[in-house]
Amino acid sequence: MKRAIYLGLGALLALNAPLGPVQAAEAESSELDLSKEALLSADEVVYDNEAQRVEARGNVEIVQGDRVLKADKIIYDVAADTVRAEGNIALLEPTGDVVFADNMELENELKTGAIRDLKILFTDNSRLAAHDAIREDENRTVMNKAVFTSCEPCKEDPTRAPIWQAKADKVIHDRQEKTITYRNAFLEFFGVPVIYTPYFAHPDPTVDRQSGFLAPSVFNSSTLGYGVKVPYYYVIDEDKDMTVTPTITSKEGVQMAAEYRQAVESGSFQFDGSLTYVDKVDNNNNETGGQEFQGHIRGDGEFRIDDAWVWGYDIFRTTHDTYLKKYDISDADTLTSTAYLQGQRGRNFSLLSAYSFQGLTEEDVSGETPIVPAWWNYSYVGDANSYGGRFDANADVLAIYRTDGQDTNRLSLEGGYLNPYTTANGQVITLDTSIRGDLYYPHDELANPADPSSATADDSFTGRLVPSVSVKWQYPFVRQSGSIRQVVEPIAEAVWSDVIGDNGTPNEDSLSFEFDDTNLFGSNRYAGLDEVETGARLNYGLNLSAYGASGGYTTLLFGQSYHFDKDTGFQDGTGLEDRFSDYVARLEIRPADYLQFVNRVRLDHDSLFLARNEISMKLGTVENWFDLGYVYLRDDPNGITQDRREEIYVAGKVKLSEFWSAYGSYRRNLVNDGNSIDGRIGLEYLDECFGIALEARRSFTRDRDVEPETRFGVRIRLLPFN
Repeated sequence: MKRAIYLGLGALLALNAPLGPVQAAEAESSELDLSKEALLSADEVVYDNEAQRVEARGNVEIVQGDRVLKADKIIYDVAADTVRAEGNIALLEPTGDVVFADNMELENELKTGAIRDLKILFTDNSRLAAHDAIREDENRTVMNKAVFTSCEPCKEDPTRAPIWQAKADKVIHDRQEKTITYRNAFLEFFGVPVIYTPYFAHPDPTVDRQSGFLAPSVFNSSTLGYGVKVPYYYVIDEDKDMTVTPTITSKEGVQMAAEYRQAVESGSFQFDGSLTYVDKVDNNNNETGGQEFQGHIRGDGEFRIDDAWVWGYDIFRTTHDTYLKKYDISDADTLTSTAYLQGQRGRNFSLLSAYSFQGLTEEDVSGETPIVPAWWNYSYVGDANSYGGRFDANADVLAIYRTDGQDTNRLSLEGGYLNPYTTANGQVITLDTSIRGDLYYPHDELANPADPSSATADDSFTGRLVPSVSVKWQYPFVRQSGSIRQVVEPIAEAVWSDVIGDNGTPNEDSLSFEFDDTNLFGSNRYAGLDEVETGARLNYGLNLSAYGASGGYTTLLFGQSYHFDKDTGFQDGTGLEDRFSDYVARLEIRPADYLQFVNRVRLDHDSLFLARNEISMKLGTVENWFDLGYVYLRDDPNGITQDRREEIYVAGKVKLSEFWSAYGSYRRNLVNDGNSIDGRIGLEYLDECFGIALEARRSFTRDRDVEPETRFGVRIRLLPFN
């Protein structure tokens, strides 16, 4: 029968007096402190008072503080103050690491000693083995002829060499510094030495982050040539770190990039940037003589002032229009930088912001690009009254400045009342009324509103009132059929709004417009305040839905708008230029988490031909998935050329085996004869200790000095290092 006894620290692990009677050793204490006492349990315990030795056999276990030692046999020598363990030894450390050995001799509360045939299983399942080791103290272990890997042993043949391992003549594990250091080390792949280094170190598994080199990546680009990235991660302090990444290329020299991150008491912020010194070229990529610096800076942060107020920023700038695409940093055509102060208390919301834009297309003119030094929005929503209605108030103050073009200043104040009412038989009737006053002061007014370069020296004040009233009716019919809940909901909305005063105001925030299911209903379909939809109109549609008990659903919305005025105020191609608008519809199917299908269409109201068609489909899980995107615009009023647009995009990933995956994407322009835009294909291997990705990408478009490009890349990961 297994026996368990409590022994005082002086009676087992740091004994300064002869061992007392067995009865005293077996006495239990009602206030036992395991940080000072030891618990010994075994199938058999033999006491030799003359030799001052305790010998335990069979399923032996010693608990000393946070350490647990298990073995087939343990001999405690009181005179030598040592514990010798033999057979199937396992020592559980306070960190969670487990030490295995065939022979172990420990002292000083199991903290120091010698170990033979050592094996360590760390908390992240990485492993370290050594021929022998000396535990110099609680925090430092020196091992000889050692090997480290994070790879799991092969299930079919555990003796087979892992994918990678680090072998060294000497390995030192310093728990206080939280490092594992190697002397005269080889990095082996599949048992074959590949890299030798006289010194190598990495953090132990208890470290979340530590300074050091991250895995490099190599690539071959038709624009940059052969290249390699070697990032170095530097931990500055607990609240800040930095990554410095030099990129060395055969055609464009060296690019230096850095990222800095820091957390502060009120929030956090980060910056990244890059810089290179290259030959000057023209739009055809021909050298023009001389050299120049090119680079970018990007950053964001948010900081809390108190429970109601926060402030923050988000900046992104580059020195050259094509730099970001050339170095694969961003594909954006416009960079937006902003700073803001935001507050919300109760039903009051306030946002003060400033914006700066940088256009990167060839058509952008820097002097005509707006700068917004101040934009203030305020919103208040009142409590519901006895009828369920709420009053609201909104304010908008905007200032826009251009170095070459029209400047605009705008003040808008709005008050409204919203009252939804549900009848006894389930009809929902919503009354929405508002009146808004706008005051404009444009400077250097445009002679031709469609031409940003036609600025004059004229200034003037303009003002207007915008009253609006709408009544929306909804009548949902619900039927339960088995586990399916079906909903049929007709919707109708009558809207009237007008402009009292001067309607020849500048248009800054309503230049882009799309008519679809998202703005079928509402008092103003424009995205901003500058343009106003006037007159009386009737919006109507039908919403059909089916919901499953497991969470799946299918919805279909179909609708149209009728304008009572012949001149609707919308330009051709928007779908709202005639009294009867085009038909808009949205079909969404999501029977389960692994499938989502959305189709948005706009049908010409006369011919029923497609004027707009958008398809988005997502199929699969995290490991195996397929994405499909398709867009068709008969004419794009928001585009540069306003011509027909048609594109298709496909992407996917397939898990080929337990560790191998293939992925890819492709985008193609389908207009006229069609042409490819970009594509990529890759093969990835990732297990618990090693990862490698091979990727090929092709860009088929040309943007001034950025030519169509083919790029091959290789990324390697050695876990847990990166």
